[in-house]
Amino acid sequence: MKKSLIAVLGFFAFLTMASAQALAGNAGLLLSPTRIVLENGAKYVTVTVRNTGDGTGRYKIELIDATMDENGGIKVREDGSKDEFSAIGLLSLSPSSMTLRPDESQVVRLLVKNQNEAPDGEYRSHLQVRMTESDLDPDTSKPTEGTGIAIKSKITTIIPVIIRKGQTAYSLVIDNAKLLTGGGDNKQAPEVKVGVSFSGNRSILGDIKVTHIAADGKEAQLAFLQGVAIYRGVAKRNQTVALTVPEGVNVRSGRLRVDFLSQENEGSHVLSEKEITP
Repeated sequence: MKKSLIAVLGFFAFLTMASAQALAGNAGLLLSPTRIVLENGAKYVTVTVRNTGDGTGRYKIELIDATMDENGGIKVREDGSKDEFSAIGLLSLSPSSMTLRPDESQVVRLLVKNQNEAPDGEYRSHLQVRMTESDLDPDTSKPTEGTGIAIKSKITTIIPVIIRKGQTAYSLVIDNAKLLTGGGDNKQAPEVKVGVSFSGNRSILGDIKVTHIAADGKEAQLAFLQGVAIYRGVAKRNQTVALTVPEGVNVRSGRLRVDFLSQENEGSHVLSEKEITP
């Protein structure tokens, strides 16, 4: 009888714990827009922070600097050092923290300052929003009663914030393009590796298009990779593009044309092109 009673009590204890865990929500994080460009004298912009989860969360907002490597990877300068073309000194933000209920959103305001003191060119930093806690009481912003914990989350989102002042220009050239049949890592789909040289006092956001041209001149698009960014100060940029080959197309015959197209305000046009003869 005693053993049965202990088992029953243990079962109810398990149910109580499971119920508390079920009630413990997790906050989410979504930023809009995902890229900011302030140009033509613009001095003000807003970013919407939204909690996409089912728990209340606390968020910290700050401006940081990050660098781009030759393969397009973004690395935060965790030592607090500033980029050569940092925009942190040209921006102020408000608020620096917020608490959001599920599906609630709030605006972060970014204001450009001291712009007149900067030489012509582009300056870039990143807006970082980090969720520091979730499962909070929406009224007290403290851990929800009954769960006994505040879930420490590592969810962090960063978006580029770009300021362009005065005259800006850039030069982009596709230096090389190589067909990798099999993808280079035992993959089935072929890929094209593209190498780009870049210079100028601003960045660029573009798309890479790969087209197959058969011996009879018939063309077939094999890839269209959107949102390829190259930051100011990055002299070389590599990008691997996966190809989708339609039935009847042999990538080892004919030619492949690689185009880098602009995605900026001047409209979508070819900045540079390179042909591959397999």
